[in-house]
Amino acid sequence: MSHIESNSVASPSPSSTNVAGADRRTEGVHDKLRALVRLAEIDATARDVEEQLQGIPEELEERRAAVKALDALVHGQRGQLEEAERLLAQQEEELRSRNDLLAKSKAKSAKARNMREAQAAERELEAIRRAIRDAEEEKGRLQGVIEQTRSVLDEPLKELEEQQKGLAEAEAGSEEKLAGLKAELEEKTKGRAEYVPKVPKPVYRRYERIRPKIHPAVVEAADGVCQGCRMSISPQLYNQIIRGDDFYQCQACQRFLFHKEVVMD
Repeated sequence: MSHIESNSVASPSPSSTNVAGADRRTEGVHDKLRALVRLAEIDATARDVEEQLQGIPEELEERRAAVKALDALVHGQRGQLEEAERLLAQQEEELRSRNDLLAKSKAKSAKARNMREAQAAERELEAIRRAIRDAEEEKGRLQGVIEQTRSVLDEPLKELEEQQKGLAEAEAGSEEKLAGLKAELEEKTKGRAEYVPKVPKPVYRRYERIRPKIHPAVVEAADGVCQGCRMSISPQLYNQIIRGDDFYQCQACQRFLFHKEVVMD
C-alpha cells in the first residue's frame, strides 16, 4: 500500500491522478476488509452463546415431540385395556346369565315326566354347559389380555411420567436461561453495530449466509493456503488477496479470505 505525494504545486498529471485514485480506492477496501474481520472476531466470541440460544428451543421441541409420541402410545394401550375390560365385564354378565339358565334347566329336568322330556332336558343342559365352557374360556383369554396389557403399560407409563416431569422442569428453567443468554449475547456483540455498516451490503449478506454453516467464516490466507480448509489458493487469487483490492472467497470452502498485512491497523 503506497501513498503518492507531490512536491510541486502544479496540477498532477492524469497518470498520477489515476494512481492516487486507485490507492484511495484500495485503502477504502482495506478499511472495509478490516471491518469484516473485526465483525467476524466479534461473532466468533458470541458463537457459543448463539448456539445455546438456538439449542434450548430445539431441545424443548424435541422433548415435546417425544412426550407426545409416548403419550399417543400409552393412550393406544389404555384404549386396548379399556376395551378388554369392557368385553370381560360383558363376558362375566353372560356367565351369570348362563348359570341362572343352567339352574332353571336343572329344575326343569328334575320335573321330567317321561323319557322323552328327560332327554330333551338333558340336551338343553348340555348346550348350556357347552356355552358356559366357551364363555369361561373367553373370560380366561380376556383376563390374560388384560394382565399382559397392564404389564406392558407399566413401563411406558413410568417413562411418560418421567419425561413429562423433565419437560416441565426444562420449560420452567428455559425462560430464565434464555434471558441470561440474550443478555450475554448483547454484551458480547456490543461492538457489532459499529462494523456492520462499514461492510458492503452484498458482502454482508453473503457473510450472514455462510456464517451459520462454516466457522469461522472469515480466515487468513497465508503462504498461498486458506487457513480454514487448508486448501491451496491459486497464485493469481493469492496475489489479489495480498493487494486487498476487493473481497475474495476461498474457491474450496467459500470462506472470506484476507491477508494479515492488509487488515493490520
